[in-house]
Amino acid sequence: MELKDKNGLTEAEFLAQYDPGDYPRPSVTVDMMVLGTKKDLSGLRILLIKRGGHPYLNSWALPGGFVHPDETCYEAAKRELREETGIKDVFLEQVYTFSKPDRDPRTRVMSVAYIALTPFTLPVKGGDDALEAAWFDFEFTDNKIHIYNEDIGVDILYYLSTKRFKNGHIKYPNLVPTLKSKTKLAFDHVEIIVESMKKIRKEIEYTDLPFSMAEVSFTLPDLQVIYELLLGHKLYKANFRIMVADRIEPLGEKGKSIVGRRMSELYILK
Repeated sequence: MELKDKNGLTEAEFLAQYDPGDYPRPSVTVDMMVLGTKKDLSGLRILLIKRGGHPYLNSWALPGGFVHPDETCYEAAKRELREETGIKDVFLEQVYTFSKPDRDPRTRVMSVAYIALTPFTLPVKGGDDALEAAWFDFEFTDNKIHIYNEDIGVDILYYLSTKRFKNGHIKYPNLVPTLKSKTKLAFDHVEIIVESMKKIRKEIEYTDLPFSMAEVSFTLPDLQVIYELLLGHKLYKANFRIMVADRIEPLGEKGKSIVGRRMSELYILK
């Protein structure tokens, strides 16, 4: 016997008369914070695209776009990254869903944000609705976000302050950005960067996130620098090696470290 609802309808009958237009349907996008490192591991770099259409025409933004009806958000993130920048086959992890009603001036748009991590900074080119794609030097501290590319004359600076927000019966601290430069990021993309970096720093000690920014085989001095770049502070050598000991295994051969230019034992992720 088929189950019927309070209106006496079976599931098949309910679906036959169901009209999706009876409910508001926000659009869904994906946005990706793509991080790489400088070749000498002296700093982080972030990938931005220059928007080729309204809104925020000619503004710099994180790569992203609308999710198609026949794909998951993860599939959309991979596709948009490939279409707008030419990058493919990189690590992606979901961060958070951004849903402020006024975050997009076109209509109600909710965005699912992703972290994308890559070794070094792969060559990029603007495509689809992106006029340009470029890597920018990226500094993230407790009190500022600085994104700049001297070659194209772009400098974006936000100061960060800590405010407390209520959630249930507790209050929790969060970082709030304030624009301090003439140039700003499109939409709420600076907030996506803040939440992405918070996630990385919160999870770095018990996940394999940093290994996505290393080559398949790596030296421990290089891996330690990658950890330090993401965390924003130095680590004691002994403590770092304890932290990663159960995740790595030696290859039984040596290679030259990027940071010290010395021959060191090579390792791989287990």
